[in-house]
Amino acid sequence: MNKQRITAILLCLITCAACILSACGRDEELSLDTGSSAAPESSTDTEVGDYFSKYPFTYNKKNFHLCITSNEAQTTYFCEDIVPGLYSTTDEALNDAVIKRNELINQKTGVEITADAVKNVSEALRLDVKSGSSNYDAAIPFMREATSLAQESAFYDLYEFKDILHFDSPWWDKSAEESLSIGNRLYFTTGDISIMQKIVSIAVTVNKNMMKTYFDGVDIYQFVRDKQWTFDKMIEMCEAVTADTDGTPGMSENDTWGVSAAYADSSAFFLGSGYSYIEKDNNDIPYLAFGSEATVSLAQKILEKLQLKDDWVFHCDPLPSNTRWVTSLAIFGENRALFRNSAFSAIKKLRAYPECDDFGIIPLPLMTETQTDYATYCNCKFAYCVVIPTSLSREDAEFSAYMLDAMAWGGRKFIVPAYYDVILKYRDFKDQDSEDMLDNYIFNNIVYDLGNVYDFGGVQSMFDELMRNQSTNVASTLEGKKSAIEAAIEECLMAYGVK
Repeated sequence: MNKQRITAILLCLITCAACILSACGRDEELSLDTGSSAAPESSTDTEVGDYFSKYPFTYNKKNFHLCITSNEAQTTYFCEDIVPGLYSTTDEALNDAVIKRNELINQKTGVEITADAVKNVSEALRLDVKSGSSNYDAAIPFMREATSLAQESAFYDLYEFKDILHFDSPWWDKSAEESLSIGNRLYFTTGDISIMQKIVSIAVTVNKNMMKTYFDGVDIYQFVRDKQWTFDKMIEMCEAVTADTDGTPGMSENDTWGVSAAYADSSAFFLGSGYSYIEKDNNDIPYLAFGSEATVSLAQKILEKLQLKDDWVFHCDPLPSNTRWVTSLAIFGENRALFRNSAFSAIKKLRAYPECDDFGIIPLPLMTETQTDYATYCNCKFAYCVVIPTSLSREDAEFSAYMLDAMAWGGRKFIVPAYYDVILKYRDFKDQDSEDMLDNYIFNNIVYDLGNVYDFGGVQSMFDELMRNQSTNVASTLEGKKSAIEAAIEECLMAYGVK
């Protein structure tokens, strides 16, 4: 099928999707069904070009087999964008984009893309590498679980395949590559082969019904553009709406809140500041950066403000585990929270609340007066990454590198537009302002912090610990963890042969 015919078909399907979406409300079923099987063939066509003309397939292989995460252990962040048809809950537009990518690669290379969806990718890979069975050509684990295996020499250094993995191309996340390397070695990274780094990123959903009620005429999007969307401004607005409104003395989930949040948002706010837990020197060697006067002061402020729970913020964490997230969503979805700090995985779940028929999205607020740009926290514990297991021969590893690059290219061409242009823009956010936020302030500023990825010595989980304990003793807590953090960094460097 030639490019012109593909384009015509896709444009037709997208037009149908737009018509269907305009007729549908948010009270439809929870699935991400857009009414269309097509992803738009947008400006990415000129951006990515024709991969196979530029990088011809030269390998004598007919199957590319991956190890991916199933929905058995992780019911939210399972792998839906590698092979089609695994899960009935997958959005039709996303599933069909995966089909288009994989079929195009098969057409150009003769290689069929297959996968084992397993409960524990780490266990499967560890067994594969130790046995030398070479069951998998590549794998897509969570970043956090990849760190242990990388230190066990289970993965190839991806920089060994720089001529095959085109990291300077738009289908790889340059920020991820630069952030995740250690000692000029890169054992895992991410890009458009997976949309999970977007799905687990945190932004602020805005209840536009409550904005109209409490702040009629206020353009919160312009606050963002004018760099006036700050942590202090967020608290100010939240305090103005928080009130005991349920007729029962005392604040509860049934009252009206400024923001519905979680303890983990303390980390999101901190990394949204532009500061880091871990930074790297000129030799690409990580070191503990958290602990300066500025970082401790900011952390102290975040914790102090977040612990003023009856003043402006509702925390779902103290609730029973089987109800906390439903409650957190319901507070926002039932128009009882002005804001919600939301991973994009939660966006589709808000469609279950017809009362919240219109909501927007803005970035995490600026945290300091000197901060020049917004930063988007990525929960790297659940962000996916690509790895090539060392159970493979060098020749087979090169084939794997080629296929991962081609799949990332195809993700840029098909999967990202399906998620971004069809699902988010056509279905979830109905206003041009939210699109502007996505385009210019949120997804282009995703932060990958090595402290968040590796959690060296508990440097990242420290915030959750302080929130659970309702403590603001940042300096003393850090002092108690400092030796363990530095030891964990040193151990990692030794495992990678850097020291």
